[in-house]
Amino acid sequence: MSAEPVRMAVVGVGHFGSFHCCKIQSLPGADLRVVVDVDSDRAASAGARFGAQALTSIEDLAGRVDAAVVAVPTPEHHQVAARLLAAGLDLLVEKPLAASSEQAQHLCELAARRARCLQVGHLERFNPIVREAFARIREPRYVRLERLGPFPAQGVKADVVFELMTHDLDLLLQLNGSPVESIEAIGFSVASPWADLASARLRFADGMLAELASSRVHPQRKRHMSVLDADGLLEIDLDARCLWRRPRGEQAQACDPVSCSDGDPLLEQDRAFVYALANGRQPKVGPEAGAAAVALAERIVRSIESGARG
Repeated sequence: MSAEPVRMAVVGVGHFGSFHCCKIQSLPGADLRVVVDVDSDRAASAGARFGAQALTSIEDLAGRVDAAVVAVPTPEHHQVAARLLAAGLDLLVEKPLAASSEQAQHLCELAARRARCLQVGHLERFNPIVREAFARIREPRYVRLERLGPFPAQGVKADVVFELMTHDLDLLLQLNGSPVESIEAIGFSVASPWADLASARLRFADGMLAELASSRVHPQRKRHMSVLDADGLLEIDLDARCLWRRPRGEQAQACDPVSCSDGDPLLEQDRAFVYALANGRQPKVGPEAGAAAVALAERIVRSIESGARG
């Protein structure tokens, strides 16, 4: 285990990047040295707030830090991450890993070739209610995932499938390792040039059926997962961090809810990244998992664009 704190940078200090700065600053094993943003005023403001050097270009990071969190808009993930991996930095890249399967695969290969740690920010993996729910699920047959909310104040740079639905695609891929045989999807633009609401129906090779609904033009925030498995129906509120089970049987009554109120998923995610670096471990959410979610998102987008099964 390394005795020295990991020297870190956050690249992109907008809405979410600033949250990363707060978490990293609180970790004893990390030392937030640099913040980077193409907006010089935003970089300077973040630098002053977090006591870090402010830069406007990633080209100036070499030799200053050992690792970086990449929190730039999705279309820029590949370019920024590829340059930082080539420069020898370990990375935590916000989800989705990249804007296409080709880009994601390139990052996987580059990380392996440079022997760098590359973790992907699939935050729900660190949600305590997800861990609790997955420990209870047995032989899932039907899954429904809803991820809805208002249009983000900071704007968007990609469609809702990549921006929101990838959270749930990662959960599905962890729940069921069999191939996805068919996809039917629709999506509509409302407030941006891209699809702002989308729904998808996925059938897995083992027969499991999944339905997903994602919207960023919904008046209220909702993060919900329903799973029908061998033991009945499991309902999970990902935001409230509670779940309840209705067992199989005509007269069955729902069991008392289980709550997991403690825990800070973003802090735990960043802690896991720092721990992996300090101890020479593999990241909890590696690049292959990130690439798999991107590949599935890409298939859904193609289905939306073609109006046909994919």
